[in-house]
Amino acid sequence: MRRMITAMTLFVILLAVAAVSTFEVIRLVIHDGRGPQRPPASHIEDSRFRSPALFG
Repeated sequence: MRRMITAMTLFVILLAVAAVSTFEVIRLVIHDGRGPQRPPASHIEDSRFRSPALFG
């Protein structure tokens, strides 16, 4: 006689897969392995808008 998987067992397996996937995504977002990064330089810095503390 073949045993079939019940709906509750399938639900628990899917829930476990979703939990592991969520954990891995959060871990990769927090620790992406690239270290601290500067923001991208999308424009030339205008010296008129710099902090006065930088000129001292």
